[in-house]
Amino acid sequence: MKPRLLVLLTALLALTACATATETAVVNTPAPEPTVAPSPTAVPAAPTPSAESLIMLQDPLDEPEFYCVDVAGFGNNLNLNAPLQAHTCKPGADDELFIFNRPGPGQFYMDAYDVCLEAGTGVLYVKACSDSQQQRFELSSDGILRLQDSELCVAVQSGEGQPAGGRSHVRRDLLLQNCANVEQSLSRWSLPGPRPSQ
Repeated sequence: MKPRLLVLLTALLALTACATATETAVVNTPAPEPTVAPSPTAVPAAPTPSAESLIMLQDPLDEPEFYCVDVAGFGNNLNLNAPLQAHTCKPGADDELFIFNRPGPGQFYMDAYDVCLEAGTGVLYVKACSDSQQQRFELSSDGILRLQDSELCVAVQSGEGQPAGGRSHVRRDLLLQNCANVEQSLSRWSLPGPRPSQ
């Protein structure tokens, strides 16, 4: 009887030792290293289109109502094919309202005519919107309106404004000139909204 009891005790001890070894193995299993996700790469946001606005010269020069970028003509005589001009600002008038950064960054869009501002040779036009570099502009914080990747800035003709019909409206030629050679008073612009308070 005693040898049988001894065999049983030995078997029981062996089973206990196996169970303890299994528990120890489970407990001592190292946890897997946490996976660190790579940091997201910052992607610059596209400029947000502005609301409709006049493109207004900051210095009134000889026009107390200021000069704005304008499509030549009026009503039935509006000429979308002619070079743009600087004209007495007409708050809220479709032929002077642009949306900056639409349809793409740096573009000036005229919603009323579905066209964009485009640089020509020394002058500006409105043309069908495209990916052309001639339709990409930048407006600096100090009001310089420049054709992107160029030394050409938007300026008004020096001298006095010429009568342009209508009330007491005057106009000047609108030019693209070398930024280094143009007077600040003729080439600093703002986007004051459709009806700026003056």
